[in-house]
Amino acid sequence: MSIEIKTVRCGDIMENAYLVALEGRDDCALIDPGDDAAKLKRALGDRRLSAMLLTHGHFDHILGAGALTEATGAPLYVAEADAEMLNDPALNGLESLIGGSDMPGPRLAARVYDEEVSVAGMAFEVIPTPGHSKGSVCLYLPDEGVLFSGDTLFRAGFGRMDLYGGSPMQMRDSLKRLFTLPPETRVYPGHGEPTTIGEERSRYRL
Repeated sequence: MSIEIKTVRCGDIMENAYLVALEGRDDCALIDPGDDAAKLKRALGDRRLSAMLLTHGHFDHILGAGALTEATGAPLYVAEADAEMLNDPALNGLESLIGGSDMPGPRLAARVYDEEVSVAGMAFEVIPTPGHSKGSVCLYLPDEGVLFSGDTLFRAGFGRMDLYGGSPMQMRDSLKRLFTLPPETRVYPGHGEPTTIGEERSRYRL
């Protein structure tokens, strides 16, 4: 059964939120609910939101989560190392990059990932990829050959490492880990256009 992926660009930073669903099902997963809850609700339409999955805890990837939890009751998942960022603007970048000293909306509560999370009939492998943040992860659907890479890997680039929890050494190791995936794997990043593992691997000597 094939999957449907709908990209919803959110906020001034143009963060990519992804609605992911199996064809024929009425439920879906939402990856990285960025700063436009109203737009995300419209994109959901009649589909039921089963869960929201975070690739990391930076503000531009989480600001829609509170309103969507209130509206749908869908749980939020994050890696344990990034849980501390969710309600702290000094850690998640809101304070330093935007100047906001308070997180808007309700306080976020999240479940912590295991090695795999099953949502809407799909089993996402949770691949730890620290470097952009301590708890950055990529979400992988091996049977579909799809990777949601957050801000770890972009088309012709990778995430910045100068924010809280960033590490150039860890980023290098995380990219090397991703480049072991099949080259035809389609990559859906947190910003910008999709790419493939093979295309990105060809740009680097690690």
